[in-house]
Amino acid sequence: MAHEGARAEVAAARTAAPADGGARLERWFGWVDTLAFLGLLNLLVLAGTLAGGVVLGVAPALAAATVVSRTRLRGDTQRAVRVFVRAWASGFARANLLAAPGLLALALTGTSLLLLDDAPAVLRVALAVVAGLGVVHLLLALTMDAHYDLRRGDVPRLAWTFLLRAPGAPLLLAATTALVGVVTAFVPGLLPVVSIGAWAYLCTALCLSFYAANDRRFGDRAATDPLDE
Repeated sequence: MAHEGARAEVAAARTAAPADGGARLERWFGWVDTLAFLGLLNLLVLAGTLAGGVVLGVAPALAAATVVSRTRLRGDTQRAVRVFVRAWASGFARANLLAAPGLLALALTGTSLLLLDDAPAVLRVALAVVAGLGVVHLLLALTMDAHYDLRRGDVPRLAWTFLLRAPGAPLLLAATTALVGVVTAFVPGLLPVVSIGAWAYLCTALCLSFYAANDRRFGDRAATDPLDE
């Protein structure tokens, strides 16, 4: 009986070992697949930005990255390049109009920070806060437009309203942006490789989680007016 028990334990160990190895291999494959996706997304955003002449290419590139990231987060099969190019081309004008308030805030505050080298610390902090609000509004507007069926004119207003009514959302988005910025500052080589793609993907995931909570709160009304009360 003792020998039979020992043989059973050995057999169980041999069965468990391949299973554990398979699970580890699957996890490694998942990490590599995600990293490859983030690298591809990073490249697509850079290419889309350059294709629009930088100034007019930033918003469509980020909007297309949001669409691609949302599709992946929902578990849908996709061809990232094709989805990105289609979203970039079809939403070029709309994305620039939606992103105009956030990009304008960034441009003005960035220029002011560069010109006001000797400005008081309080003023510089205030300008940095305005720049952060511009980034958050940009992210909320683009992700909200991708997630909800909204009129173009309603998106900027609803993005501001969401920002003010759910202060936790902009704080998390700002913290994520700051984290990616700090890591990239320490390792600049990440910028052209993965930083932008990781930032766009993480921020899209955060925004979709905010909207999912909002949908549970308002139910069917959220499809037409996410902040209708």
